[in-house]
Amino acid sequence: MRIAHTRKPRTLVIAVVAAGLAAGGITAATSDLSPGGTRPSTDQIANAAAADTGGLPRVKGLKFTLGDRSVKLSWKKVRGADGYRVYADYSCSNIPTSTSTYQLIEEHLGQRSEWTHRAITATCVNYAVAAVRDGKQGALPPLGKRVVISTANRDHANATKKFFTAAPDAGDTVGRTRVAPGPDRGIVLARAYIRNKDTFTESIGDHRGWTANPAASSKVTVAWNTGTGEIAAYVHKSCLAGARLPNGESVEAGCFNALPAAFVSHAASVGDASTDQRNLISVSRTDSGGLSIGVSAVNSISSTLGRINGQLTLSPHKDTFRVTLTADRFPAWEFIRYPHFVQGAPIGEAKVIGTRDQTTIGDLTSGRQSTCTSTGAETLDFENPMSC
Repeated sequence: MRIAHTRKPRTLVIAVVAAGLAAGGITAATSDLSPGGTRPSTDQIANAAAADTGGLPRVKGLKFTLGDRSVKLSWKKVRGADGYRVYADYSCSNIPTSTSTYQLIEEHLGQRSEWTHRAITATCVNYAVAAVRDGKQGALPPLGKRVVISTANRDHANATKKFFTAAPDAGDTVGRTRVAPGPDRGIVLARAYIRNKDTFTESIGDHRGWTANPAASSKVTVAWNTGTGEIAAYVHKSCLAGARLPNGESVEAGCFNALPAAFVSHAASVGDASTDQRNLISVSRTDSGGLSIGVSAVNSISSTLGRINGQLTLSPHKDTFRVTLTADRFPAWEFIRYPHFVQGAPIGEAKVIGTRDQTTIGDLTSGRQSTCTSTGAETLDFENPMSC
């Protein structure tokens, strides 16, 4: 996952000669598609080998800045040129394609030395730029430079395995169900965990602070694959004592296997006095296409400590969600989204929609709940405080 804590635009650092990227093994079936998904007509295909170069040298210094499904290209001006043409090939093939077959996508640039390619639907785009003088085009390079527009998100893949396909870790339990599928906004996690704030919470808790790691420990996690409608309720085992070692590993003692997870109609209405020794979850689609989640989770050590009770709603907002949470003020909550695809390099990406901190363990049974809503944009930072 990304470890940079910044909201600045990301400048593409992986645009390389197509032959250089070929070793990475990226493949896709988009080699003959234009940005809108149609095949280019024959009069749009450049043939650099037959062109009269008019004595113009090749364009140098081609650079890229990646945006939201867009690429800003810039290059060094060619002396004597009165215009430029931009060519593209929409291939992720391991075998580089000669620029002689690239598609002409922009030619009305005048003497500008930059241009932004927008509304890109392809996974990869290979670019080449040629200078023009008096209608005659300079030579194109033999190979273009590739930009990876989007790749599968590694964090999405890890979350899929953790919550939907793999068996739970030893001592943990998972329950799975489905709701109606919808637009693919990735996998969203709503998880309650005991944050390490003092000796006591470090001992009984999840031995961590805020993190967007899909595999991080929590008392209960509800995972939603928005594209498929899959739902998982994952519950970790409970331990009397534990700590995190300097190397990052955790040690625990006096552990009890997690109690079963069950899907019911109105989980959030189950009070602390309930004798139901199960972790209860309710899920339903909302009229807006979001998800309503109810939680009443119980640790396996002793029910006298109280149940984790909460009701939350995920409401669609652009390509993500707004969160409203009404829950016990202990433990902490975090809401994380893993997009299915990410732009640029094939790494992980986690978007934190919102976080709500905990008070003290007495608030598990005090009846004092708080209502919090996510504010502003989701962030790459691990903590994104909600408004309560």
